[in-house]
Amino acid sequence: MEDKVAVLLFTYNQEEFIREAVESVINQTFKNWELIINDNGSSDGTRKILEEYSQDNRIKLLVSEENLPIQFQWNRSLNESSGKFISILFGDDFYLPDKLNLQVNSFKALGKDWGVVHGPGFILKQNTEERHFSPSSKVNGTALKSILEDFDKGVFINVISPLIRKTCFEEYPLYEDLFTEGEAIYFKFALSYKYSYLSDPLVVMREHETNAGWHAKRNIEVLDACLKRLGEYSNFPKNSYRALNKVRVKTYMKGAWMNVRLSNSMDSAYVRNRLFKAYKLDYFQIFSFKNIFCFILTFVPKTLLKRINVLINFLLKKEKQLYFDDRFIKE
Repeated sequence: MEDKVAVLLFTYNQEEFIREAVESVINQTFKNWELIINDNGSSDGTRKILEEYSQDNRIKLLVSEENLPIQFQWNRSLNESSGKFISILFGDDFYLPDKLNLQVNSFKALGKDWGVVHGPGFILKQNTEERHFSPSSKVNGTALKSILEDFDKGVFINVISPLIRKTCFEEYPLYEDLFTEGEAIYFKFALSYKYSYLSDPLVVMREHETNAGWHAKRNIEVLDACLKRLGEYSNFPKNSYRALNKVRVKTYMKGAWMNVRLSNSMDSAYVRNRLFKAYKLDYFQIFSFKNIFCFILTFVPKTLLKRINVLINFLLKKEKQLYFDDRFIKE
């Protein structure tokens, strides 16, 4: 009998997409799976669609009457799972048919010190139905330093492509005091486990207007916290400190720049604080033209700043992105 895979599917008000997500698990060529669906307080027709699958004994539906923190829901679903391996899915994305089969077969040739089998996927643009290949980090073997170096370059592990040994979550529980760790969970797992990379596309992530939430103060502050905590683990390897520091510096600067460029009401104190944190970790950043320009803009009247941003968008041929000003973590 093949080792069981627990697919943890998280959804909130995604009635337009949820059926395709569920069917992508049901139609896997690998058959020894359980599907734990976490409906985080949906108020649209999502739950009604999910109830259609209630007769399938491989599927368990966890329902919340209110929208709760994502990390709480992750841990709730993990506690309900009985699989040896864990695979993550969101209600607006879906798996390719051979995903689980390719990954379980890959694990058969690996020892218990290999914790993650991952790979690339596709991006599906909802408004045009255009699908294009989305490369991911190709880290293989001992991975932490490489993951951090790739992250610094803007290359990430696809958050829903990995198949993960459940022992990774048992050794490194999710932080329930944070909104969501996202890709940062793969930093923690790499402290103790090796990664195996498959070149085959495994998943399809949908790009649409309502999933632009990573352009937010809250989420970048969560990343700040995850990176800080990562370096505090007793088993954090010394040869990775420089890579970690570079990512932390870049994240502080990115958060400052996003707030200047994307916010409808820039928080000058917030921007300066992030820049000072970057300078504290790497004083050479004081001489960065972009950082100097960003700092100067914190003294510009908001009406003038809006005009400057419109001009920058025009010169760089950039479209206005969604941005959410809500705060979540305060140091």
